[in-house]
Amino acid sequence: MKYRDIILTANANLRKSKMRTFLTITAVVIGAFTLTMTNGLGDGIRSYVNVQLGNVGAKDSLFVTARDQDKATKEANNGLSEYNPNRQKITTQANSGPPGTLYMTDKDVATIAAIPGVKSVVRTYTVTPDFMTAGGKKFLTTLSQYTDGFNIDLDAGRLVNNKSQDEITLPQTYLKPLGLGENSQNALGKKVTFQFTDATGQTFEKSATIIGVQRSSLIGSSGINASATWVKSVYDQQTGIVPGKPTLYVYLIARFNVNSTQAEQAALKQRFNAAGFEAKTIQDQIGTVNQVLGAVTVALNIFGGIALVAASFGIINTLFMAVQERTREIGLMKALGMGRRKIFLLFSLEAVLIGFWGSVIGVALANGAGHILNKVAAKTFLKTFKGFDLVAFPLHSMLLVIGIIVVIAFLAGTLPARRASQKDPIEALRYE
Repeated sequence: MKYRDIILTANANLRKSKMRTFLTITAVVIGAFTLTMTNGLGDGIRSYVNVQLGNVGAKDSLFVTARDQDKATKEANNGLSEYNPNRQKITTQANSGPPGTLYMTDKDVATIAAIPGVKSVVRTYTVTPDFMTAGGKKFLTTLSQYTDGFNIDLDAGRLVNNKSQDEITLPQTYLKPLGLGENSQNALGKKVTFQFTDATGQTFEKSATIIGVQRSSLIGSSGINASATWVKSVYDQQTGIVPGKPTLYVYLIARFNVNSTQAEQAALKQRFNAAGFEAKTIQDQIGTVNQVLGAVTVALNIFGGIALVAASFGIINTLFMAVQERTREIGLMKALGMGRRKIFLLFSLEAVLIGFWGSVIGVALANGAGHILNKVAAKTFLKTFKGFDLVAFPLHSMLLVIGIIVVIAFLAGTLPARRASQKDPIEALRYE
């Protein structure tokens, strides 16, 4: 019997017991569908994260904070940190953080600038508005100093020029509550007013011009980005400039060679660590997203694996019954000269075909369900995240699912196939 004939015979044998074959394939379909959907969810989110991460930019920037050098002492004191006068300063500044906030000063700026591999240091100022308004209701919000080179996905307008006196970009979701309508283009050029409280308790207002409207994104700033010049002017007025009083920074930005290798970046971070700082790139800060995503995908795949284990037992049972029912047929094939190898191949191929057709149908159903789910998500809970497909099915991922299931089906079919190949032809012909 030629190999082509073996394939045709295996298909014909599966059609003989339609209901049994259907039920066995259905079990495989469930496992394939579950695996494809869980991997599709992971691929969809991972693809969006990677695109957004690639668009974030600022690949030559390290976000530097003061390092807590007393972690061991903190653990020994049930979470309490010892006071460090070099970092935690008693201040009357209006924007001072909660107890335990680690600040940096201009001395730290000089220290960071002297670290080998650092090209420049950008001072970042932290300001806290009481509220914002566009002439109607007042809302709480956060402000961030825009970082040059940081890409923000804009629905309209342009990015902030850090040398400008009053430029800001704000999220698209802010427009309607502020009474600016829903059209991003129409919001450009409009003014937003912020109220601040200075170190003496007096309030003052500062206005800024909208020059860009940000699309909603899972990555990147979801708050207002303002020009460095404007933020610095607010900071000076809010804190009050007192001779000899240090300027406090919650974080600083260190620029390095964008063409440096991963090893060189790792060595640079080690130098920051030795100097008493923590330095992370944007990729480092977002890297935990992929780690969590990977863990969730693995956990969800366990359910698909359980379904496939159940399907494997179904395949074994189906083929054992087939071997039992076709005992005389096996004896006849052996009497006509068909060897053990080809009989083993025939029954193994039946298992492979069950796995193949089950996985193909499961993958196809998952694609259809994913397409519908993406449409529903885009119109409901993901409507503010343009370009975000909740589930994605890259070709390599689908082929991997099919390949894994086919291998599992083959392994499940080896036991009954081996039993069939080892039957004695004379005893098989006598079987009733």
